[in-house]
Amino acid sequence: MKKFHLIFLAILLCLIFTRFSSAQDQEEGMFRAVSITPGIGFEFFSRTITWDDALDVQYTSKLKSSFITFNTEVEFGKGFFVNAILGYAMPVSSYDELTFRGLPLSRTLGVGAIKGYLLGAGIRKSLIYAKDLQIDVLGQFFYYTGTKKEWEMTVLPVDVEGTMEGDPSWTRASIGPVFTYRGFESFYPYLYLSFNKLWGKFKMVQTIQGPAGSLEGNEEINISGASSFSTALGSIFKLTDVFSIKAEGSFIPHGDRVDFGFTVRMMYSF
Repeated sequence: MKKFHLIFLAILLCLIFTRFSSAQDQEEGMFRAVSITPGIGFEFFSRTITWDDALDVQYTSKLKSSFITFNTEVEFGKGFFVNAILGYAMPVSSYDELTFRGLPLSRTLGVGAIKGYLLGAGIRKSLIYAKDLQIDVLGQFFYYTGTKKEWEMTVLPVDVEGTMEGDPSWTRASIGPVFTYRGFESFYPYLYLSFNKLWGKFKMVQTIQGPAGSLEGNEEINISGASSFSTALGSIFKLTDVFSIKAEGSFIPHGDRVDFGFTVRMMYSF
């Protein structure tokens, strides 16, 4: 929770700074017309998460998610961008290794993909232009909510039926500097170093019905990203004056392994 407060404070300070900077630009006659850049993209990531069960034993497992995203970036002033993102989780998200021990019957999830939706926002402010190098600060916030999924329990005694209903959600926030090289005519490689935090929960309700009556139990597992430092390498390919493609690969080290993800986005400016 303390880390969340720090992220929120950092983004708030960034907002205050950009508001002040934008006001200065207007006073100096540098304010430009609003620029709108919609886009469509694809994102995939595989990330190590930690979680505790009902016995307070900590485990690690993988969270894999894949999204089709729709985004709109708006430039309100000189170098001040706000980006809104809406995404749909394709059936790749996996929570198979989560184990619930506090329900009427202990169960390891093993349900495969769960569909869901992604809402996100980003704020980017250009800080420094030094010849061919541009330095920005970028803050991003994403919230994922899965659709509730119900499935039948197997391996139960005769005349006993059981169902389980899962409801996952997680939040991801990042903030850090972006270093972009603009020495090429239509190819802009960049490096994004960020504090990248993921946290969330998985709610489970289990219902068992038999000749002797029914049992119901619920349990909630908190999940958290195993590491919080991310390095992203990417580039913007400007194909025409209005059409461009952005490709990015991200890497999050964790112990002796590295989690990864990639994003591809097509953008049209007008």
